[in-house]
Amino acid sequence: MRARMLSGLLLACAATRAGAAAEPAAPPATLTIGGILLPSHDINVASPVGGVIQRILVEEGQKVAKDQPLVELDADVQKVALAMSEHEAKSTAALQAAEANLRVKQADLERQKMLHSKGVASGADLEKAEFEMKYADSLLVVEKEKQQLRDLKVKLERTRLDEMTVRAPLAGVIMRRLLDVGESAEMQKPLMRLVVLDLLHAVVYVSPAVGARLQPGDTAHVAVEGHGGPPRPCKVVMVDPLVDAGSSTVRVKLELPNPDGTLIAGSRVTVTFQLDPSAAAPRQGTR
Repeated sequence: MRARMLSGLLLACAATRAGAAAEPAAPPATLTIGGILLPSHDINVASPVGGVIQRILVEEGQKVAKDQPLVELDADVQKVALAMSEHEAKSTAALQAAEANLRVKQADLERQKMLHSKGVASGADLEKAEFEMKYADSLLVVEKEKQQLRDLKVKLERTRLDEMTVRAPLAGVIMRRLLDVGESAEMQKPLMRLVVLDLLHAVVYVSPAVGARLQPGDTAHVAVEGHGGPPRPCKVVMVDPLVDAGSSTVRVKLELPNPDGTLIAGSRVTVTFQLDPSAAAPRQGTR
């Protein structure tokens, strides 16, 4: 009797497992959550040096290319310093004099060698000629090194002059001009604000459980407030590895192309995720 009961129980378990294996997987859950649309880059453009603003070359709202000049500082002192350095670098009189002196000493040494071989010049005269030739050669080496330093100084002064023109670090749009012509620009203090709007970031905050089921590269859809049409596809580019202790949420950033500039940064968005239950993984920690 016991053997028959055990056999029946095993058959029932096997049937249950077979039925469970045959059941289809649960469909991915759908999550819709609100967020905000931000520029992909928001930069305070500063000058690497201080100076008085002489010209501002762009207006607020203007699109700029990477390395486009934005602001020119008063560069009169740097221009004079560069002109002086270039003049010194072009002057080769000292180098030519050292080369001529070496040729004279080489000729004198050859003459002393000939006279010494004939017994006319003493050994001391020959040693003196050899010493003077070596000394002249050393002087020429020194002058060549000085010429190299003068050339390097020209490059340095050109770099300093170039720093008096502030250029755009990225292609984008000038949002704010923070100083005006005639004002003093301090080193590394913001001159203007530049944003990149042809690529936007939709930022949302989700629960840790949802964040654990998202990863960079996942696809979602974004509906932008005030813009008709179907939701736009976008890609997850960052899932914060830490849970914010204050709100118990995880920040998620999605990349949304905006080549035509129709989307406005600061707009509210609704993001729809298709969550795969099998992709769950624990958060790394809190902050």
